[in-house]
Amino acid sequence: MSLQRESVAAVDAQGVPYHLLARTAAHRWWRPLVGILLLVGLAAVFLVVTASVGMGLAVLVGIGLDAEGSFSAPLWEFGFGFATIAVILPAVLLTARWSQRRPVGTVSSVEGRLRWRWLLHCGGWAVLGFAVIAAVEFALAPDWDAASWPGWPTFLAVLAIAVTLVPLQAAAEEYLCRGWLVQTFASWTRTPWPGALATSVLFVALHDYIEPLVFADLFIFAMAMCWLTIRTGGLEAAIALHVVNNATFAVFSGAQGVPSLDQSGSYSLWDVLPTTVLTVAYTWWIDRRARRLGIATRSRPAHSAGTIGAC
Repeated sequence: MSLQRESVAAVDAQGVPYHLLARTAAHRWWRPLVGILLLVGLAAVFLVVTASVGMGLAVLVGIGLDAEGSFSAPLWEFGFGFATIAVILPAVLLTARWSQRRPVGTVSSVEGRLRWRWLLHCGGWAVLGFAVIAAVEFALAPDWDAASWPGWPTFLAVLAIAVTLVPLQAAAEEYLCRGWLVQTFASWTRTPWPGALATSVLFVALHDYIEPLVFADLFIFAMAMCWLTIRTGGLEAAIALHVVNNATFAVFSGAQGVPSLDQSGSYSLWDVLPTTVLTVAYTWWIDRRARRLGIATRSRPAHSAGTIGAC
């Protein structure tokens, strides 16, 4: 038995932490490199397919492109923007399966599946946190403009996107940045933190902001979600906060018209401070809840009955 296999066997006997789930007996130093290339290729294919379908359907309903290459219908552009990110999710799962030869569920958690009850538990706390922020902001500066109400058909369409495409988009970013990439870096380094730092920088770079305060807010969010993922043994807590954050934005903005995906602009400290405080508070509280509820942070030892299965 090689030293690598002996090391894997020793870890398996105690259970494997989340960040080392990609370091299986099949791991070789070159597999992460192949995985990155495969991920880029799959994401490109899925993006082309999604773009083709989106443009084809747009033509059928009489929606064209404007001078900047965006859909002329704001609602169509809004939904399409989330759909193009959501397709990263199957690309990540297939990459884990094909390049690292492991069950796709091991990207979700140490239990080899998405722990739905834990996800909903975290989601409840995230909803409560954003409800508090919304109540405080409205009490301090009520800026509701009734004249901007877009009407029920438009609002319900935005709401439909918020409950269908937005969760997939947020989950895709978590599976990529807090999931597969962190695990892939750790398969080389055996520690999650270089990967957490690198993917947090990537997460910030993937968002279309130029304001330093927003950069800081996104980086704090990304690092906090990496830490929480490692501490709780899975992506559920990060997915919950990310989904609620984006869905809240969609719903509240949708009450004033179709939200724009272009979020560039000037932001003050008070614009970003509430979400930053919520991120820190949520991270601290969910970590406590995970320990109190006994949420698994390691996979079952190799000698236990059963194996990690795909979700």
